[in-house]
Amino acid sequence: MAIVRKAVAIDFEKTYHLFVKFNDSRLSKDDWRQLFVDHWQSNEGYIGYVLEDRERIVGFLGLMFSHRILNGQQEKFCNLTSWVVEEGFRNQSLLLILPVLKLTDYTLTIHTASKETYAVARKLGFIDLESNFRVILSLPSINILFTSCQIEINKKHLKEILEGESLQAYKAHLEFRCFHVYVRSSLGNCYLIGARVFRKNLPFAQIYHVSDPKVFAKFAHRIASVVGLRIKAFAILVDERFLEGNSILQSFTCSLPNSRVYKSSSLGKNDIDLLYSEYPALNI
Repeated sequence: MAIVRKAVAIDFEKTYHLFVKFNDSRLSKDDWRQLFVDHWQSNEGYIGYVLEDRERIVGFLGLMFSHRILNGQQEKFCNLTSWVVEEGFRNQSLLLILPVLKLTDYTLTIHTASKETYAVARKLGFIDLESNFRVILSLPSINILFTSCQIEINKKHLKEILEGESLQAYKAHLEFRCFHVYVRSSLGNCYLIGARVFRKNLPFAQIYHVSDPKVFAKFAHRIASVVGLRIKAFAILVDERFLEGNSILQSFTCSLPNSRVYKSSSLGKNDIDLLYSEYPALNI
């Protein structure tokens, strides 16, 4: 029987062959290596678990740890990603996730679950976080004529404007291929973090974080137009919960292949975004 142990950075070379099974041509070896880096200095001392058989790694579950200040409290996050096991050892897959369930003082998230991972997570007490995302085309709209706001993208002075959790998130994601958008308006200001990604070979702007849902919804079409022109994206993609019930005309909703799930004793759905996860780390 294989054994489970904590995975550390030096395990990458022996683990890489497993990631090839995902058959994702967009991700290079150096991309996958990002899962073995403590990007946010959590100092947990490990980056997941491996399933090992006679010194050969036959399974992996990545864990991305981070600490954030939300609602005035420090919250600990653990994002689960890239759960993969060789076919001959699939009956031992659960051994990789069982230790994670002991992290009861962490908010656990799974943002890119497969059908099998989703089914297992639900049985282990995870609940649905998100099932839908909204698509806002990067096209001129008549709504733009009646909205007034100032949109800045990747301005260096953001570190002087942002504060609190927004400033923390900004600094924590500078090393990745993210764009940072700051919207000024009479309704207030809104800070967005996202990245240019591809879906079915088309370029989109995937939004990872929205600081003010009301401002974002009000100026969504102008934002989509400006961001789309700047990064050459067909449309903006944003998780439905990020809108917190605010409507956006001339946009449409699509279903995720499998729902995102989470497990937390302290946070609700609207407290959880896509930052500090494989989304920015792998640029997916």
